[in-house]
Amino acid sequence: MVRIFRRKRRRFFRHVPRVFSPSYSSGRSLNKFLLAAVLVLIAACGFLLLRSDIFQVKKMDFEFEQLADEALVRQRILEEVVARSIFFLNSQAVEENIKADFPTIKSVGVEKKLPDRVFIRVAVRVPLAIVQDGSGEKFLVDEEGFLFREAQKEKLPVIKLGESFEGQVGDFVSGEGVAGYLETLDLAAEKGLETKAIFLRSSTIELKLKKTTVWLDAENKISPQIDLLTQLLQRYKLNGKVPKSVDLRFARPVVRL
Repeated sequence: MVRIFRRKRRRFFRHVPRVFSPSYSSGRSLNKFLLAAVLVLIAACGFLLLRSDIFQVKKMDFEFEQLADEALVRQRILEEVVARSIFFLNSQAVEENIKADFPTIKSVGVEKKLPDRVFIRVAVRVPLAIVQDGSGEKFLVDEEGFLFREAQKEKLPVIKLGESFEGQVGDFVSGEGVAGYLETLDLAAEKGLETKAIFLRSSTIELKLKKTTVWLDAENKISPQIDLLTQLLQRYKLNGKVPKSVDLRFARPVVRL
């Protein structure tokens, strides 16, 4: 009895049908593919949304410093910005293109405001002096040593460079002498000192103010000397006096009335 039952049970299990089940690795590959497809679809929809009319620049606000070519600069900026996607607008490229077309422009700040507004801030170069090259041509130069426009009838100190120097708009002037000139003029302007002329004589910078001639030590820092000069002029002004000359090349200032 026992043997017959065992044989039948063995035959029963031999005829049980086999069921196929996918492996875990194949299911995981399918999930990865579906996830990648969903991510690509989301990215494509996002790209199309950012490129849509909703985020195209339609409104612009400007802030200009005093500029003769303001209308032309405004029109050029409009060409660079309007109808561009606010997300793909390259602020640095806009600034570089405007500065290349208008050397008088020092910087162009671009501030984006969603969804379609841009605020533009334009700063211009301020002339510190007039640079005269070897051929007699004169150019306006700013604190960076950049020649940004041909000089006309501006009342500014003239820096005469060597005969070998040929200037043109868009050039930078360099050299220790020119750097000393520009630093002195910049600091003097910050202190409200009206400079008529400036000369570099050996290791001395000669500064011609409205009523006073000043000698500075070109081998030492200019900023402390300008600070001291300002204090001296203010002190004498309170006493109703104006020095004819101030020599700051020594340990103690030499003042002549």
